[in-house]
Amino acid sequence: MRLPIAGPYRPWARLVRDPTTGALGWRVRLWEGDRAVVRYVPTETLRAYARANRLIALAAAIDALIARAEEAP
Repeated sequence: MRLPIAGPYRPWARLVRDPTTGALGWRVRLWEGDRAVVRYVPTETLRAYARANRLIALAAAIDALIARAEEAP
């Protein structure tokens, strides 16, 4: 999923399951200075971002991907 952050910068976010806790979260490649850094972002953080910025399509995509991941074995 692409995240609409600012201007042309739209990093990819990949839904991942934490191997130790089993919790679902997002691996996002963000720019830090002059290099890309991979960060783990909790689902609630992305949902809060979508709500605060009125990104209805992003919130729906997050919920759909979480629902699909929870259905999978």
